[in-house]
Amino acid sequence: MQGAVAAQMLTNLTPIPPKNVSRRYTIAFAAGVAAILLRWLLDPLLGPVAFYVTVYIAVAYCAVLCGYVPAALSGLIGFLGIFYWFMDPRHSFAVIHSSEIHATIGFFLVSAVLIALGGANRNKQLRLNETIEALTREARERQRAEQDLRKAHDQLEARVLQRTEELSKALDRLQSEISVRQQAEIDLRQLSVRLMTLQDEERRRIARDLHDTVGQTLAAVKMSIALIRQVKGSPTALQPLIDDLNALADEALQEVRTTSYLLHPPLLDEAGIAPAARWFVEGFARRSGLHIDCDIPQNMDRPSRDRELVLFRILQESLTNVHRHSQASAATVRLTRTGDHIEIEVRDNGKGIPEARLRRIDSSAAQNGVGITGMRERVLKLGGLFHIEALSPGTAVRAALPLHSEVSADSADALPITETSAR
Repeated sequence: MQGAVAAQMLTNLTPIPPKNVSRRYTIAFAAGVAAILLRWLLDPLLGPVAFYVTVYIAVAYCAVLCGYVPAALSGLIGFLGIFYWFMDPRHSFAVIHSSEIHATIGFFLVSAVLIALGGANRNKQLRLNETIEALTREARERQRAEQDLRKAHDQLEARVLQRTEELSKALDRLQSEISVRQQAEIDLRQLSVRLMTLQDEERRRIARDLHDTVGQTLAAVKMSIALIRQVKGSPTALQPLIDDLNALADEALQEVRTTSYLLHPPLLDEAGIAPAARWFVEGFARRSGLHIDCDIPQNMDRPSRDRELVLFRILQESLTNVHRHSQASAATVRLTRTGDHIEIEVRDNGKGIPEARLRRIDSSAAQNGVGITGMRERVLKLGGLFHIEALSPGTAVRAALPLHSEVSADSADALPITETSAR
């Protein structure tokens, strides 16, 4: 209750802004009239002294509340009312005594001082109110901005949480798809390796069958031709036919042996990769017309049988690709054994592989040919490293295999591949 009364008193003493003209002058007029009425009420107590005491109160109040001019107006109204009704002769504006002149002069001097002090105080209070209002408005705007910022932060936090949840679900789906794809690639790789293993076994069986059946049959034909030649009294006219038949048998026997050796050379099982590679390179050079430099040591410790087979198949596929696609006139075959790995390199001086094709080869095995995919899968199965490089001119195919224990394909990058200059 006391707080409410104090607040109301402060409100009554708060200066009125200059723009409220009518309110200021109304209060000033009312204050002048109130001063006259209050003096009338106090007249029995005050008597013929202190005529203007109530007017001073009104002037001071109006100076603080309404400003200079309204305070002067309030003082003038109070002065005229007091002078007319309370000073002798009453109900007249006539001046009889000099003391009244002195009182009038004193009134105006005191009123001027009160108006000056009250007006100055009012101006200070107005500036202070403006400052307080500006600070209050700034505080409200700042509070509103903080509320908006807090609201925006909450909305952003909610959106971040929602987006994080969506990304988490998408990541889980992606990881699931990656796992499925990786498993599918592993299964496909195992299937590919299994098919190539079956292919090698079938090649070995076909090579053995050609050697044991067709080869023996052709050998028997040659023996029969030799017996026909030994028969006495054979017609002379049949001799050219017998010679042609013998030549055809020799040619067929040579083709069967070549095909059998290409399918699975017995030399690979008997002597190892180095002699088998030299034999294949020499025969391939004769059949294709390519000039092939062969850098294969005469004496080399043999790796395991499966590694020898992989190296030989890479050699076969690489030289076949050189002959079919590169339009090369020369090639180089290099086989080296260094430390704990063995490396084979086949390079040519042909037209090379376009960069786009080379990127597809490095990125996806599914888009590659069967030969390239087969070479890559064979090498990865043994934990090796397979690499195709575009030269200027030509192409280089390199493969490095560990000699001892099998390692995973993920650690194959640890195997070195020797860089050599084009010959």
